[in-house]
Amino acid sequence: MTEAALWRVVGRRADGEAHAVLVRLTGSAVQGGSWTAGSGTADLATGEPIDLRHRFRIGGVTKTFVATVVLQLAAEGRIGLDDPVSIHLPDLVRRPVTVRQLLNHTSGLADEGDVRYNDTGWFLRHRLNTFTPEQRVARALRLPLLHPPGTRQQIARANYDLAGLLIDAVTGGSYRDEVEHRLLRPLGLTGTSLPGTDPTLPQPHLRGYDAGVDVTEQNPSIHGAAGEMVSTLPDLDRFLTALVGGELLPAEVRRVLFEVPAVPYLNGGGMAHAGAGLDRLELPNGVVLWGMAGIVHGTLAGMATTPDLGRRLGYVISPTVRGTMRVPPMVHELVAAAYT
Repeated sequence: MTEAALWRVVGRRADGEAHAVLVRLTGSAVQGGSWTAGSGTADLATGEPIDLRHRFRIGGVTKTFVATVVLQLAAEGRIGLDDPVSIHLPDLVRRPVTVRQLLNHTSGLADEGDVRYNDTGWFLRHRLNTFTPEQRVARALRLPLLHPPGTRQQIARANYDLAGLLIDAVTGGSYRDEVEHRLLRPLGLTGTSLPGTDPTLPQPHLRGYDAGVDVTEQNPSIHGAAGEMVSTLPDLDRFLTALVGGELLPAEVRRVLFEVPAVPYLNGGGMAHAGAGLDRLELPNGVVLWGMAGIVHGTLAGMATTPDLGRRLGYVISPTVRGTMRVPPMVHELVAAAYT
């Protein structure tokens, strides 16, 4: 039984692996339409139990929101997916990289920056500092391309920092405002926000820890358009349903979300798995999922769905240690349990 398998993964928290785990299944293939399991505390100091009201940092899931805005601009004819990025950002990008290659991570840009968010020691020293998009992408733009654009895939935050700057340039405003008025307001996502440089979280929220340090407060500009957003599990489910179900994009553009380039994945072997804002995962039992995972210090979060939206998964974890894996073993176990 799926629910029993999920309860085994959720476990009794807090423990040595996680302070809290919250999982939500929704869809027509879920008995009753919705099922939630949670364990652990949203705040170690108070012992407050975690529940669906709690907001949390969604990390890389931000990229799906940003990709959606870029695709909406493409549908409006304001940007071409095969435009060289240099057309829109001539003072910053001088590489033969297209908009589509940013969105599907085949640009060849290195996943390296002077903003070293993966280095816990560096992060703890700088987590309240403010960083500009130009600072976040400077090193990636200085380094040689890892491969000719379009020939390999490698996840790189610089791609979505540039996508955010692209939205700014095309609209004359900011990607934050565009996400807000194009996605959050129309869908009624009142628990979702783009905090900019505000290190705090709205109440109620899930606190985050790393190796015993409370890292809940962190300046979101360390992540920017690649990972700054805050949300809730019900909001992520509403967004994913609208996106995959066709509410946000016309069909001819929406299909780009699911176009995984037939190229090798640079690190770890295998073939590419990322589309333009959604990742594809095929489980050993043949079930195909589309979704996105995110990691920041203090939080792991993600969303996934079958193509027909019949079974949708949302999860958030407050791990004891951040680690280096975007999708660590516990997440693989949650996904496998949800789709048995």
